[in-house]
Amino acid sequence: MDFFEAMILGTIQGIAEWLPISSEAMVTLAGKFFFNAEYKEALGTAIWLHSGTTLSAIIYFRNDVIAIIKSIFSGERSLLFFLAIATLSTSLSAIPLLLLAFSIELPDVLFTLFIGIFLLLISYLQKSKHLSKPDDSTTSKKAFISGIVQGFAVLPGVSRSGLSVAALLSQKFSLKESLRLSFLMSIPVTGGIQIFLPLVSDSFSVTAPLILGSLVACAVGLLTIKTLMEFAQRISFVRATFALGIIVILLAIVLAL
Repeated sequence: MDFFEAMILGTIQGIAEWLPISSEAMVTLAGKFFFNAEYKEALGTAIWLHSGTTLSAIIYFRNDVIAIIKSIFSGERSLLFFLAIATLSTSLSAIPLLLLAFSIELPDVLFTLFIGIFLLLISYLQKSKHLSKPDDSTTSKKAFISGIVQGFAVLPGVSRSGLSVAALLSQKFSLKESLRLSFLMSIPVTGGIQIFLPLVSDSFSVTAPLILGSLVACAVGLLTIKTLMEFAQRISFVRATFALGIIVILLAIVLAL
């Protein structure tokens, strides 16, 4: 992989990570179709680039991160406990599924179609959410369920942000709080996956182009988060997600031809 390819894939990661569409699948697809990368190489690159978007989340939510760290020693610890439980439960489902992801090659059409269907499901959940009163309490049960569901995002074609937001919305969190918690939940999980990555992929190694790709993903990720948070209350998430789901399903049909 050269520097240009890494920058392109980093840009895709920075945009897709915070949208209800699988950044892992999009980077893997781009690596395979545009740059003729092998499946395991493309998947390893996709997982590595999460280091950049993890850094962007830490920077953007730095005040929340600092408050969480301070709460270890004193103060309100409800958010700390929520994230700790969510992270531990994520590992219960994510680790075995990550091993599975590297041991088999899933058909491109299959996980592309899955993305589209899942986006439609998220759209439905978001629409249903508006019919009931939000409950933003961060309980242990909500944390455990959200974490288990988030763990399935290690599989290609499954959106981490989309999956976690859908899980949070289904537990009556408001859209704004669902986005915030989803972004915060991504930090320890994606950071941990970077440590686990070399253990499941013998052929993966960090190179200068990959480091540049990660930095690009961080910069683009910051812009994406900022834009999403600013317009979250003014745009129709339901319509946007539904339209995106239809587009991705059409893409899957094109790939099948």
